[in-house]
Order: sequence, then structure tokens, then C-alpha cells
Amino acid sequence: MPITNTASKLVTKASDLTGTGQVTLYTVPANHTSIVRALIVGNSDSSARNILVQWNDGSTTTNIFEARAIAANSSEALINDNAPLYLQAGNIVYVTATTANTLLTTISVEEYYDPNR
Repeated sequence: MPITNTASKLVTKASDLTGTGQVTLYTVPANHTSIVRALIVGNSDSSARNILVQWNDGSTTTNIFEARAIAANSSEALINDNAPLYLQAGNIVYVTATTANTLLTTISVEEYYDPNR
């Protein structure tokens, strides 16, 4: 989905998953299209920990990574420029940890303003 002739803005957001409930990591603003350039998950625990990453398109929530194990004391890029995620206005990326206080998530997106959306 090439995007041309549109100014873009780079945005990075992070969330320390202190609980085991679903957390909204990123929501595409109105009148925007976004490309997720990176989704990095860090695990500060001495054991591997699992994460659930979901995408909601406004009507349906889809699991992108389900029970994805992140190795002990490491980080992993689940999404990168080699396999980006394209999102539309109102789309949401959720993350859920299976163990509290062990995972930190960071998402980097490029937002494109589109007044016709």
C-alpha cells in the first residue's frame, strides 16, 4: 500500500505491562493511515514470558501474535520494516501479557494525514 504525496509524522509509544489485562498500545487518529514500522517487546524476567498482540479494525479483533514467547532477559522485534503492519483510521493495536510486570512494549509508527478518510 504505497502512500505518496502526503506528509508523514513519526510516533513512538511504549507501555510497561504491569497487569495481565488487555492494553491499548496504539490507536490510529481520525483522518490518518499508519504504517507500524516496529513493535518491540522486552522481557525483564529470568524466565520466558508470553504476549498476545491483537489488531482491531473497528469491528473485528484479530490475533497477530498469540502466546508469543519472549526469551528471558531479552527483547524481540515482532514487527519491523521487512514485515510492516498497515492500519487505517480508528484501528487499534492491543497487547496483553500473561505475566504482570515482566514485559515492556514499544511501537513505532509512521502516520499519514488524509483529509478524505
